[in-house]
Amino acid sequence: MSEVLSQQEIDQLLSGINSGEIKEEQLGDFRKNREVYDYDFRRPNRVSKDQLKTIRTLHENFSEIFGFYLASKLQTMATIDLIAVDQLRYSEYVLSISNPSCIYIFEIEETEGKAVLELHPELVLVIVERLLGGSGVKVKANRSITTIEQRMIRPLMSQALVNLSSAWGPIQKLNFDLHGFESNPDFVQIAPASEIVIVISFEIKIGEDTFLMNLCYPSFALEEVIAKLNVQYYSSVQTARDKHRVKDKISNHLKRTDLQARVLLGRTEISIRQLLELEQGDVMVLDSLLENELPVFVNERLKFYGRPGTTNDHLALKITRTNDD
Repeated sequence: MSEVLSQQEIDQLLSGINSGEIKEEQLGDFRKNREVYDYDFRRPNRVSKDQLKTIRTLHENFSEIFGFYLASKLQTMATIDLIAVDQLRYSEYVLSISNPSCIYIFEIEETEGKAVLELHPELVLVIVERLLGGSGVKVKANRSITTIEQRMIRPLMSQALVNLSSAWGPIQKLNFDLHGFESNPDFVQIAPASEIVIVISFEIKIGEDTFLMNLCYPSFALEEVIAKLNVQYYSSVQTARDKHRVKDKISNHLKRTDLQARVLLGRTEISIRQLLELEQGDVMVLDSLLENELPVFVNERLKFYGRPGTTNDHLALKITRTNDD
C-alpha cells in the first residue's frame, strides 16, 4: 500500500465516514498501530539509515583487510570485528575518549577535512611488545605511550590508512595522510563541538585479549562522498569489482596449472617378435627426417610444431609454429 493516498482514495474514505461504513474508532486504531519515530531536533541525523548501512559494509571490508595484515605483522591470531556505527555530536565523542589515549589524526586529501583513528593505550603496548618479540600479554597501563612507542606503531597506522583507502575505493577514491598524534582528547579539534560526526567502533582481538578501536569522521568532511552512499550503487560497484577479482583469481590459477606436453619424434612398425628381441643399443628407423617439423601435443591435443635440438646440454625443442586447425 502506498504511504500517500490519491485524491480518489481520500474521497472514498470521507464518503465512507459520512455513510457510517467506516467508524472513527477504526481510524484511531490505525493511528495507534502506525510505527512512530521520535526525532530529536537537538541531534539531527545527517546520515540516513541506508547510508549508514553502506558505511558499515565499507568498514567491514576494512576490518577484514587490516585484520589479516595485523595477524601477519604480529605473528599471532588477530581479528577485527565492526561492532557499531553511530552518529553523534563531536563533543559527546570527545567525552567518551579515555585520557590518556592514542589518537592518530589524519587528513582526507580530497575534502581537506580531518578524521581520527583512536586506539586504547593497552592495545598499543601489546602491539609494541609483540613487535619486539615478547609474548604480548595484556597489562593495565594508565600512561601515555612514549615517543619511541609512537614511532614503532606509526607504520601500522600508515598501513591501516592504506587499507581504509582501499575500502572506500568502490564509492570514491580517497587518500588519507597521517597528520599527527595526541594523547589528550581535549587537544584534538577536528570539528566544532556541535558538529555531527560518524563514529565506527571496532573490537580487536589479539590472542585471548580484546581491545577497542574507533574511527571518527566529521560529517562535513565527507558531505559529498556521503551523498553517493546508497546500497544499490555500492552493490553494483562491488559486483563489478568482485567479477574482476574472480576473473583475475581464475586466470592466476590457470597460469599455475600443470599440463602434460609431449613431442612425437616419429613412427615405425615392427612385429611382436622384433619387439621382444630388442636390446640396448639397437637402432630403429623412424618415418621422420631431421629437417621435418615435429608435432607437439598438449594434453593429447596437437598444439604446436617444432624442431629438436639442445640447450645447456639438455634436449630441447624450438617451437616453429602453432597448429591452426
